Amino acid sequence: CATCSQNQVNEKECIFIRTKIDNSARAESRKRSFDEQGMLTKIRPNCLESLGDLLTFDEDVFLISSHQPNKWHFSRLTQAIFDAHEIDVSGVSNIQEFIRKRLERWRGVEVNIAVTGESGSGKSSFINAIKELHEDDDGAAPVDINECTREPTAYDHPTNSKIKFWDLPGIGTTNYPDLNTYVQKVQLEKYHAFVIVTTSRFTKNDSLLAEKIRSMKKSFFFVRCKIDYGAIVQKTFGDLLSNQEDVFLIDNHERETWDFVRLTQAILDAHNRFQRETLTLSLGKAITRSSDKIFQRKVNVLKARLGMVAAASAAAAVVPLPGLSLAVDAALILREFKLYRSQLGLPEVGSAEFAKLHLATKEKVLKVGLTTAAQVSGFLAPYAADATLEEFARYLPVVGVAIASCMSFGATYYALYKLLGVVEDAALNVLKEAHEKTSAELEID
Repeated sequence: CATCSQNQVNEKECIFIRTKIDNSARAESRKRSFDEQGMLTKIRPNCLESLGDLLTFDEDVFLISSHQPNKWHFSRLTQAIFDAHEIDVSGVSNIQEFIRKRLERWRGVEVNIAVTGESGSGKSSFINAIKELHEDDDGAAPVDINECTREPTAYDHPTNSKIKFWDLPGIGTTNYPDLNTYVQKVQLEKYHAFVIVTTSRFTKNDSLLAEKIRSMKKSFFFVRCKIDYGAIVQKTFGDLLSNQEDVFLIDNHERETWDFVRLTQAILDAHNRFQRETLTLSLGKAITRSSDKIFQRKVNVLKARLGMVAAASAAAAVVPLPGLSLAVDAALILREFKLYRSQLGLPEVGSAEFAKLHLATKEKVLKVGLTTAAQVSGFLAPYAADATLEEFARYLPVVGVAIASCMSFGATYYALYKLLGVVEDAALNVLKEAHEKTSAELEID
């Protein structure tokens, strides 16, 4: 792509767009095994093949139809164009505040997940499990098999009130006798994804609801709770389910068993890029530690923030690094470092959990037990000294040459990359110990 390469030289933002996605979808839909998300997943890598290292992530390619601006990536493209324009208009003097807002955007993205099913199906227990709350904790959904859900009831995520899990009544009750009444009363369009829960057999009403949700181009998940034996997928659902993996078998009290982790990942994948980031960074310690794949998802989200943090730091560049002629925003980096620790589940030094760790793991955790901006600057200095401009200027063309070509940007990016790696390594050791202890306890039982 000579055009984009020249644009980078000329300090211009370049956005890659793949058009006529509607034509591709129409052609693929003729196949019996049509999967729209799978189609998009295949198209992106094909678009990237000839771009070399101009793009790092698949999502940097926007798949759109000019005739259907309400579908695929049109809205995300509009936001990307706005962001690039905002930086161009604001200039370097205001870039730091702009980037700070982008880094914190995940805390303000609204996500509404509906959990529906008959009374006693395990809806409340599922909501508490995904929120990592016990039934007697503040903010927990009440668990009472004798109480029916009469109205949609929202339960906020314990650390992010923008994420809400909605307990919806089931279809077929006095207040919700049929699907049409249900759709109107519960305002079905307000939810981003749906979890349909049962403890035994899914009903015809569940099937009708799933069909309605699918017609709205939204995702749904069939979940069977209280699992203590194998479940059989029923013929009731016809081609709604492509295979048995479309039904998730879970135990709300033992998240590490059955399909709880797979369900969590499916819910993440059902949301758009920004909602997915919000949900991923809002997952609690227990769920993060329950799966290497979920842990890696968090690492990848944190890695995607490196360029923005480095750019904001370079824009401020207020604290000289020891022994070097460049400066960083150490306070900003300290906040990001604390985010790494909390997101990847490192125990606090001196806590009961820390005291139980093996000596080698304790040493790794202590290595990243930084609490002040001065300590962070000292830790970063040797890594920053190894950074070179050419390696990292290409990672963030959107901020322009004034920042991307600044040595502070390249040095901070490299240092943050190393810092995240050290935190990841320590967290993996903690995770490994936790798994070993769990396995040992199961063997004893």
